[in-house]
Amino acid sequence: MTRYVVSLRPTGLGDRLICLVGAWIFARNTGRTLIVDWRGSLYSREQRENIFSLCFANTDDLAGVPLIVADDADAHSLPRPVFPDHWDRDDLPAEPWRGPKEDSFDLRDQQIAVIRSGADIAAPTVVLNTCINDGVSSFADAHRCLEALKPVPAIAAAVEDFYRDELAGRPVIGLHIRHGNGGNILAHGRYWRSFGQGIDRCRQAVMTARARIGAEAPVFLCTDSLKVEIAIRKVIPNVVTRAKAFRPPGRGELQYGPAAHAGLEDALAEMLLLARCNVLIRYPPASFFSFLAAVLKPSAMPDVEAVETLAQPFDPKDPLSCAVLF
Repeated sequence: MTRYVVSLRPTGLGDRLICLVGAWIFARNTGRTLIVDWRGSLYSREQRENIFSLCFANTDDLAGVPLIVADDADAHSLPRPVFPDHWDRDDLPAEPWRGPKEDSFDLRDQQIAVIRSGADIAAPTVVLNTCINDGVSSFADAHRCLEALKPVPAIAAAVEDFYRDELAGRPVIGLHIRHGNGGNILAHGRYWRSFGQGIDRCRQAVMTARARIGAEAPVFLCTDSLKVEIAIRKVIPNVVTRAKAFRPPGRGELQYGPAAHAGLEDALAEMLLLARCNVLIRYPPASFFSFLAAVLKPSAMPDVEAVETLAQPFDPKDPLSCAVLF
């Protein structure tokens, strides 16, 4: 009997990618088939649309692991029982967006332990739907999985066009700033107790990067807040951005807006462009949005073994400073 691990996590794109890497690791270690079920997404026009197919090419294999991009038929045919047991029902695998939010720390820790152990469990179907970022510890594993994802032609072309027209031919600093724009960003909120200090931390990080690669190096800025973009342009010269629609100030994160489906290409294109920058600045350092770029960017750093290294603050005197990846 074929055994499966299903990657869900109906949140932002960065969180989905981390869950996908965790599911890929578990599938590889246990000889399972990986199912990517990105239906019910905030970026979907309708709930049954699997946005993985709007982002990446569908193949039968992802870096050596058998891959299925789920549709309704796939979901109905999953063998039982299912782990966790609250997914062991006829209706939830077919309509996963109706499932629980799964914000329990106990469940999260249990699934992280399953991934990191390398061992299998009895259930033929395993559903991963929690925030399992701590389950992805190996840089090599994350790199192998993410490198195998191939963006669909429209997004690949948009990335190439922007890079050629705005960034090519010179060292570039990628700066990702997650602000939240009034949304609940949980542990990231402490980085914005003072808006001015947050902006200044980013300015200092850019100065550090320019001291290494050149004072005229352009800064490719990606953020979820127009307020942040305006503030950064006031203190940092030569900032480049990709045009996109922001939500009104204080109205929350981009992926929660009524027109979020229109921002899917923008989100993935920015992730991929950040991954092509010579230096990557992450603020807050552990923002999931910049995870793909941190793993895939070209790097002159010593060999990285642990993913957590990619989120270390660059200023040892300031635990809230940016991560700066050369």
